[in-house]
Amino acid sequence: MTASDRFIVFGAGAIGSVFGGMLAEGGHRVDLVGRPDHMEAIRRKGLSIEGLLGDHLARPAGAHTSLAELPPDPPPRAVLVCVKSNATAAAVDELAASGLVREGTLVVSLQNGLGNLEKIRGAFGPDAAVGGRVIFGAEAREPGRVFVSVWADDVLLGGPSSERGVADATAMAGEFTRCGIRTRFTRDIAAALWGKVLYNVGLNPLSCLLDVPYGKLEEEKSAKALLEDAIREAYRVAAREADLGFPDEDAYLALFFSRLLPSTRSHHSSMLQDMERGRETEIEAITGEVIRRGRKHGIPTPVNDVLYGLVKARSGMRRQAASTRKPGRA
Repeated sequence: MTASDRFIVFGAGAIGSVFGGMLAEGGHRVDLVGRPDHMEAIRRKGLSIEGLLGDHLARPAGAHTSLAELPPDPPPRAVLVCVKSNATAAAVDELAASGLVREGTLVVSLQNGLGNLEKIRGAFGPDAAVGGRVIFGAEAREPGRVFVSVWADDVLLGGPSSERGVADATAMAGEFTRCGIRTRFTRDIAAALWGKVLYNVGLNPLSCLLDVPYGKLEEEKSAKALLEDAIREAYRVAAREADLGFPDEDAYLALFFSRLLPSTRSHHSSMLQDMERGRETEIEAITGEVIRRGRKHGIPTPVNDVLYGLVKARSGMRRQAASTRKPGRA
């Protein structure tokens, strides 16, 4: 990997902009693909990254609104897929049709939830597909400006099993680190992705439904009980699919409340942010996957069933209200 490799960030929202901006600062050619207002601001004044990774003003090579606008050459070293999980299938189809993924190009999922890596593997093969566990938080403060508000742990990359695939993913982790985003390679990306689901499965829907930051959920007795139960159910499902590295769910919850939650106490869930903007949430890739995999393994998930239904209902009602609101009315 050289200091002038080309990277494409497909879905350059807050997280994608952080990766793209830091890679551009590190000397790489970076093409961003994202929402029109964000891309226009970046073209005009650059990409401002603030917060826990320091203050940077990056100038990516391109800021586009669709893959069709990208020049085909030079071949990208990697495409970072940062779209919302509910858009992964469509994004993979679009990327496959674009011809941008060449021999040796990595397709890296930097997304929430489960199922994204499998879709990428199905389209591009096991050695091109890399899964990423991203457990830092970023917010789009305004078009062209993102703020890194939370850093819970290093990014983890993994997925390929061949010698070449492992070497490529390991080199990618090293390059992310060189550019300021601490990243490590793991041979068990499934456990890492499940670890993030365990972190998100209670916090995201409850913060969304109750409209509070994560820390408030621990302070109220009933909210904390729901949080614990959602995590316990997900842990039982996860333990059937991955080696989580804990003797039992109590050991995981002890770590969750002592280490993971305190570093993100002031954070509001991305699920709430999506709902407030009238967008689809990622409930399917997080809670929905826990429920579906629980059924497959014969493990009941009653608390997650209810949280899933409530988020879907609230999200649907908000979108319905927005679509029937008369022009000019608040």
